[in-house]
Amino acid sequence: MIAAILTTFLFAFSAVTGQRVAVKLGGAWGNLVRLILAALILGIIVLVTNPGAIRWASFQWFFVSGLIGFGLGDVALFKAYERIGSRLTILLNLCLAPLFAMALEWLWLGNSVGIRGVACALIILTGVGLAVRPGSQSLAKVPRRGRFWVGILFALTAGFGQGSGAVISRKAEEVAAVLEAGGTGITAAFQRVVAGLVFSAVTVALVRFFGSREERESWNTPFDRKVLPWLFGAALFGPVIGVSCFQWALQDLKSGIVLSVVALTPIVLMPLARITEGDHPTRLALVGAVVAVAGVVLLYLWAR
Repeated sequence: MIAAILTTFLFAFSAVTGQRVAVKLGGAWGNLVRLILAALILGIIVLVTNPGAIRWASFQWFFVSGLIGFGLGDVALFKAYERIGSRLTILLNLCLAPLFAMALEWLWLGNSVGIRGVACALIILTGVGLAVRPGSQSLAKVPRRGRFWVGILFALTAGFGQGSGAVISRKAEEVAAVLEAGGTGITAAFQRVVAGLVFSAVTVALVRFFGSREERESWNTPFDRKVLPWLFGAALFGPVIGVSCFQWALQDLKSGIVLSVVALTPIVLMPLARITEGDHPTRLALVGAVVAVAGVVLLYLWAR
């Protein structure tokens, strides 16, 4: 249980540091630099501890999972951070990801949804609908850029990447188990991060050549002393330490319990976003967040 609680707080810290990186460096560029750092750290750990755990048959599935989760999902996540802040981005991401995962499992694996799953989905969507309210911009400490509703669409895309990537990652774990590769959570994270790095690099190249001049000029140097602490925090709290603790938790507890605890991240994040970003949500948004998170917890504990 300690690992699951640690994961919840680490993911919350990853969100507030990632939001600051997205605003200071630009979403696409900031995400790429973060993934480069994460890939270097994870790669060194895997090379030293267990280089033989990476097998081509399972790597293909981990790579596809990473393209969708760390690639499409995290690019969209950082673009959402710029526009709507960490609180609302993470709420939409983590609360809608299980619904996308459930839909993919139904379409791809033929898993039944059931009346309980439908009920939980309705609770989550109701809560999200109430929560999608911008906070007071006059109190914001970190200026945001871009349209609010565009940020909502990016957060929805991030949820799709998160949920779909998780389902494909479970397939990769099954293949790795058959091969008896002896991989760990860090090994899986490294393979997925590499794929995300490739996707992010291609995205940055496309924006560099075909994006607007305003967006290109907003990409600042990552070596600024004011940016580096946030950048290392975003890399360590998320892909490196956060994912490692998540995998540790899955080894000790049933997945439903772990995912239910981690689903509390949007609630834990609220005071952090208030302190670091000056994000003051409305009372209705707070109620919606609680309802949405409650729906996710029910989905994992009850329906699944």
